[in-house]
Amino acid sequence: MRLIAAIVLAGLLAAGCGGESGDLIAIKVSPGATQTQPLDIVVASDGRATCNDGESEMIPSELLIEARELERQLGDLIEEGVPDFPPTGARQREYVVRMKAGTIRWSEQEHGLPRELPRTQLLTLRLDRLLCR
Repeated sequence: MRLIAAIVLAGLLAAGCGGESGDLIAIKVSPGATQTQPLDIVVASDGRATCNDGESEMIPSELLIEARELERQLGDLIEEGVPDFPPTGARQREYVVRMKAGTIRWSEQEHGLPRELPRTQLLTLRLDRLLCR
């Protein structure tokens, strides 16, 4: 009986160690009036993030907490059927966020956006300054 318990425990420990963490949230931003290059930021659940397929870097815990909270809130919006907000101007940046719950897209300066979308834009700006040198 102890042998079986030890094998099960060892299996659980091995499953939790050394594997790749899943992507928590992926944010793509198209170029716009103030930004000439597209952005592709991916935050993993282990606290690492990348910018435009660059090196994976640890991000500060407050940014990871914000990403987790937004992933949950945006997932709720998707489940509620919140529509995409297509760009209304040629020079506006478009944001596309992908996560396990689905995809949501909007453009900057759109009126009447749910508060989670501008918060995601702010998180993107902070991650851009940190990761996309």
